Amino acid sequence: MANSTDRIGKFEIIERLGEGSMGEVFLARDTIIGREVAIKTIRRTSQPGPDGPARLFREIQAASRLNHPNLVTIHEFGEKEGLLFMVMEHVSGPDLGTLLREHGRTPRELLELLAQVCDGLAYAHQQGLIHRNLKPSNVRLGRVSGRPAAKILDTGLTRVPGNDPAGAAAHLATLEYTAPEVFQGGKIDGRADIFAVGVLLHEALSGCRPFAGETPADIAQRVLHEHPAPLDMELLSDISPAIQGVLAHALSKDPARRFATPETLAASLRSARNPDWTAQAELPAPAQPSLVLPGLNLPRPARPDRTATRRIWPWILAALVPLAAGGGYGWRAMRQPGRQRAAAALPAPPLPAAPVPAVPRPAEPVPQPPPVPQPPPVPQPPPVPQPPPVPQPPPAAAVPAPRPAPAATPSKASYATLDQAGGALAKDPQGALAFLEPAVAAEPENERAAALRIVALYNLARYGACSKAIHEAREAGHPLWPMALKNPALRRMLEQDAAAPQPHLTRPKPAPAPAP
Repeated sequence: MANSTDRIGKFEIIERLGEGSMGEVFLARDTIIGREVAIKTIRRTSQPGPDGPARLFREIQAASRLNHPNLVTIHEFGEKEGLLFMVMEHVSGPDLGTLLREHGRTPRELLELLAQVCDGLAYAHQQGLIHRNLKPSNVRLGRVSGRPAAKILDTGLTRVPGNDPAGAAAHLATLEYTAPEVFQGGKIDGRADIFAVGVLLHEALSGCRPFAGETPADIAQRVLHEHPAPLDMELLSDISPAIQGVLAHALSKDPARRFATPETLAASLRSARNPDWTAQAELPAPAQPSLVLPGLNLPRPARPDRTATRRIWPWILAALVPLAAGGGYGWRAMRQPGRQRAAAALPAPPLPAAPVPAVPRPAEPVPQPPPVPQPPPVPQPPPVPQPPPVPQPPPAAAVPAPRPAPAATPSKASYATLDQAGGALAKDPQGALAFLEPAVAAEPENERAAALRIVALYNLARYGACSKAIHEAREAGHPLWPMALKNPALRRMLEQDAAAPQPHLTRPKPAPAPAP
């Protein structure tokens, strides 16, 4: 290599396009066939482990087989005088970050671009590859058949599952777009890419990154434990309000609650372009991983959504318990007077009509018996005189009997349903809490009861207990902001606390920075 700034092998450098975490990017020309390409140089230090270059070569070799309109094509990979470089298709359009800063696309157009990103990811996942570093600078706007099309860059730096050294997952990704399971060292599959698309979706529709922070530890803390604020739908009137639910599923902390595949997310994004689209009662969040084995390339069969059934069963069981307890008595009551009830239920037979005499006859006089003679009265004996009453000693001073204690008057109102307790949050939070505490303890999966309990504690100024209730709800599978979207009382409480000069619900302290 004569001059690294003028030429790399057979490629003549035209200009420097930018620099990333792994190396520099140049616009170059193939001096043999005259084609303009993009060349990315790769620092050896960006590939941890003694076999870093060999592992990188295997990944680029696998990515070079990808051929999809929404994926940048890899032409070749080489090494020249100790410099690793990758040659790929040059996309002349702006990247997604530039589009968002310039506000050059409507929300409907942005939803279509992100749906195309999902199309490209779906094809890569079917080939056994996950991207793992999706961010605005890695999505460019190109053209396919004369129409704008999203192009995913850095497909040559995708990851084959199980091909990463220990600790390299978070090191190779951009933290703001990294899924929580990457920080936790868990199993990583294609659903990590779906989380990154969710971050891009929030940034595209709100104009800000949902997990931005000043330090890596602050960013990791927010990704692991915080949820972004809801979208302002007044500014997004040309798309469906159901995009809130789509975003909540894509950004779920639990991979099992996200979209199973990029195809399902792409379908929801395209449906949300219609302002009148309403999602089903609950968007699917199956536990199926979105990455299939290489060579099969078959979509996984969709599983029926049993979430609604699981939520209804506790109420059915609660209704059946008292019926089962009184079942024996009810059965005996049915058997004992069964015959009488059956006879009473039968219609009475019609009475026969009385015969009408042909010729009326006069009534004959009935003979009266002779009077019976009464016996003479029996003389009564004279009354026997009674002895005078014996005088009784004067009674002792009566001790007044203790008065019964008055029945205790309950100081807390009693409510029988969640609707009654929710209506009393403002006027009687203590009475509402008396009903909600046992309700949450008996049914931790009842999201509405958990939300109302948080509001009752907040209205009582028990802010420490309120923060603890938020944590317990999260542990029970009810993240704070998705729960607030479904419960207006909780949403109003959070907005009121956030607008206060000194909010009572503080953020948890940042966790220490993850080990490199």
